[in-house]
Amino acid sequence: MQKTAQSWFTGGPSSGKFKEQQQKQSSLLADWNSYAASQESSSDSSAFDLEAAVRTTSDKVTGTFNVVSKGVRDLPGNFQASTSNVPSGKSFLYFGLFLAVGIFFIFIAFTMFLPVIVLVPQKFAICFTIGCALTVGSFFALKGPKNQLAHMFSKERLPLTLISIGSMVGTVYVSMVLHSYILSVLFSVLQVL
Repeated sequence: MQKTAQSWFTGGPSSGKFKEQQQKQSSLLADWNSYAASQESSSDSSAFDLEAAVRTTSDKVTGTFNVVSKGVRDLPGNFQASTSNVPSGKSFLYFGLFLAVGIFFIFIAFTMFLPVIVLVPQKFAICFTIGCALTVGSFFALKGPKNQLAHMFSKERLPLTLISIGSMVGTVYVSMVLHSYILSVLFSVLQVL
């Protein structure tokens, strides 16, 4: 038993009979070589060189991998710098909360107060303004106040930011202070746009 185990781990046969059987049986490699030799001698023009095909494919894959890995290594910054802007779980929680409440207020404004905007435009205007403010606030929670303000007040977005903030402030002012029906509708339309 010990000899069998030793020969099994060392790769040798456990008895002489096994060695004879192994010599009688041909290996897969020997079969392939004999097949390739017979094919090579029968048709020289359409011979397929498996070794060359594997080598070429391996070279192409290795070259592609080297190009990609070099491109990744050459990216500016490091891994920590690229993940420093990823929001935390708490930020996602506040983002979802503010966004859900904002969408709820906008939904209420359109379903409950839009049909009666002729009678009470102030309720639609205030509810819609609160919804828009909470939706914008959700992005403050996600990106952080400093990053969101820098994003909103960038050169390309400054006019749109000022129009949006102006329409929200104007809607609240004309609805709560002036109680003007026409201006409430006007600022609400401007805010929607």
